[in-house]
Amino acid sequence: MAQRRIAYIDLMKCLCIMLIVMYHIDHDFFNYLAPNLNNALQAFRLPMYYFISGIFFKRYGGFLDFTRRKVNNILVPFVFFIVLAYAVRLLEWAARMAIGADTIDISPVRLVEPFYLRYWEVTTPLWFLLSLFWVNVIFYGLRHCIKPWWGVLLATVAISVAGYVLACRRVELPLMLDTSFVALPYFVLGWGLNRVGALSPSIWDRWGILVLAVVALPVYLFSTGLNLHFQILPAYWKFYLLTATAILALFWACKPLPHIPVLCHYGRYSLIILGTHPLFFLPVRSLLILRFGMSPGIPLALIVFSVTMLLEWPAIWLLKTYLPRMVAQQPFFDTDWKVLSR
Repeated sequence: MAQRRIAYIDLMKCLCIMLIVMYHIDHDFFNYLAPNLNNALQAFRLPMYYFISGIFFKRYGGFLDFTRRKVNNILVPFVFFIVLAYAVRLLEWAARMAIGADTIDISPVRLVEPFYLRYWEVTTPLWFLLSLFWVNVIFYGLRHCIKPWWGVLLATVAISVAGYVLACRRVELPLMLDTSFVALPYFVLGWGLNRVGALSPSIWDRWGILVLAVVALPVYLFSTGLNLHFQILPAYWKFYLLTATAILALFWACKPLPHIPVLCHYGRYSLIILGTHPLFFLPVRSLLILRFGMSPGIPLALIVFSVTMLLEWPAIWLLKTYLPRMVAQQPFFDTDWKVLSR
């Protein structure tokens, strides 16, 4: 039986993926609107995804079954989007050759760069999937080895402190492990919220919008630069306190919201948007700048964002219909780790 969708979770995911897409289109867009707005949004934009993953954490039938599910849902799409981006790069190379433009690097080494480089030119956002996979594995290990909930929390704090120290000393671990260490508390926050039954409807849900309005001002005023990808972190207390406050307030505010078809659709398939949006917005933005003479700013960003999200609609349909196992809509490996066929 298919798992029932939770509308407000899909809405939260939609909000986050749209903020991510807009940020990638123009890093300065939100600061055009308010001087510190981008920093305030960074407080929950990516941490929210770890939080949501933590909400739905299960140990399933043991470590092998758990790992298989995470490989199906995270690593298979990670590899697929790498290959897809490389295929698009090959098409770009062929087009450049046909018109006599400057060529681009299409060395096969590009296919393995995401596994050892922190920045991958073709579709950088895929780093998040590697980090999310390790956060899941690390937390599974904690739950397996530590029974009391308070022991899990203490271990989480210790791991996050270790990750924070590594970040401060500019020590980078392979496969985004250092980022996974500092992101673990967001995941645990989601797990803890589910553990205390916060996902169920409550008479207090009506106050969520008011709480978000109250929280928004201190989050805006006190947020500073935060970039999980490159481990640019504010003070430890601010890093977690402001983030947790923003996440919980947004979660509370979204709970009473109804199902909104288009937005919930984008939220449900936000994984596909994460993996494909650079393939759309980069050529669209280049076309508008080079052919139509538009300059960076709010109009350009809004046009590129609108076109990108419109293009995502058919892309989602194509991928979930014809390649569902590649985008986590169906399992790629069965219980015996054999590749499934249609």
